[in-house]
Amino acid sequence: MLAPAEERAAPAALAPEGQAERAQRRLLLALGVAVFMINLDARVVVPLLPTLASELGVSLARAAWLVSAYMLPYGLCQLLFGPLADRYGKVSVCSHAMAAFSVGTACTALWPSFGAIVTLRALTGATAAGLIPLTLAYIGDTVPYERRQAAIATLMASAGAAQALSTGLGGTLATVLSWREVFPVLGALAGLSALGLYFFGRHARRAPVVALGRPRYRKVLTAPRMWPLLLLVGSEGFLFMGGMSYLSGLLEARFGLGALHIGWVMAAAGAAQLLTAWLMPRLLPSLPERRRLAFGGMALSLAYLACAVAPHWALVAVGSALIGVGFILCHTTLQTRATEAVPEARGTAVALFAFALFLGSGVGTALLGVLLELSGFGMLFTFVGLALAVFTLITVRVLGRPPAS
Repeated sequence: MLAPAEERAAPAALAPEGQAERAQRRLLLALGVAVFMINLDARVVVPLLPTLASELGVSLARAAWLVSAYMLPYGLCQLLFGPLADRYGKVSVCSHAMAAFSVGTACTALWPSFGAIVTLRALTGATAAGLIPLTLAYIGDTVPYERRQAAIATLMASAGAAQALSTGLGGTLATVLSWREVFPVLGALAGLSALGLYFFGRHARRAPVVALGRPRYRKVLTAPRMWPLLLLVGSEGFLFMGGMSYLSGLLEARFGLGALHIGWVMAAAGAAQLLTAWLMPRLLPSLPERRRLAFGGMALSLAYLACAVAPHWALVAVGSALIGVGFILCHTTLQTRATEAVPEARGTAVALFAFALFLGSGVGTALLGVLLELSGFGMLFTFVGLALAVFTLITVRVLGRPPAS
């Protein structure tokens, strides 16, 4: 039987080369749309929380359980989907997960009970967990290494666009639409995305996969290139994503901005991600991995240092844009390395990589919150900026050379 990495050859055996290439592009587009929907749904709840709390008769703090109920299963279930994909096929698992996600999202608004809504958000978070890591693993199977980061950057731009849209338009949605109308619309759009995956992914589902026995986490964790990646991405999540959690608080506390204006300032990160991803194919030939890591990490460092001393919200907007540029350059390089760390168990490896990022983000948000209470926003962002500079130096030293082919 074929190994999962041999999925790259399967479409060519089933169709002429040009037709197979077009089919692959359509499937990657469908996967990108699915990732867009996952990220749009994940972020759209936050601006709706005051409305949800009022209509459901709960406190704002309790309404925030809807965010935790989505994100916790999303993080934990990363570990489940990797072995499933290595056993049954990445596109097949993505298609079924997206279908379940669409149903869960559409049904969220049908229940009057707060407990039932929390349960549905948990289920949708669990089903959403597999889309990004498995799409990354599929890109690893089908796209040559020298072009892989451009494909991954495009995928991350899709996620960034969703975050920018949901953050920027969140306040508008809360005032124009009822939250009970938002979720069925998102569910229907996600359902269309699932149909696209079933239709455009049919050639990939016909590709044989290895019938694995038990989850291969022991083999992945003992791979020599895996632990450095896990430690680096966990640190990145701790600093970059943990610090990002408090950017909105800085804008409110220091400049008195409301939710709508905060959303548009933070949307600069998503817009910068889109622009950088669009430029990535042109940048790759003249920008080796060492420079991508260096430029991306230093952009993140400078962004947080600028936010620490910003006298006006416009400088925070510039910092937000720098965060988007740095994220694409640095994080997609780490993701590209993860797709090549253990090729024979790529789904499991990328899922573990995503889990490490998520774990670092959760721990970072909690511990940086303690630092915020003790020292304020200026010290918090100064620490994150300086720590990201150290992170960049270590990352360039550890991953400065491309992996041996």
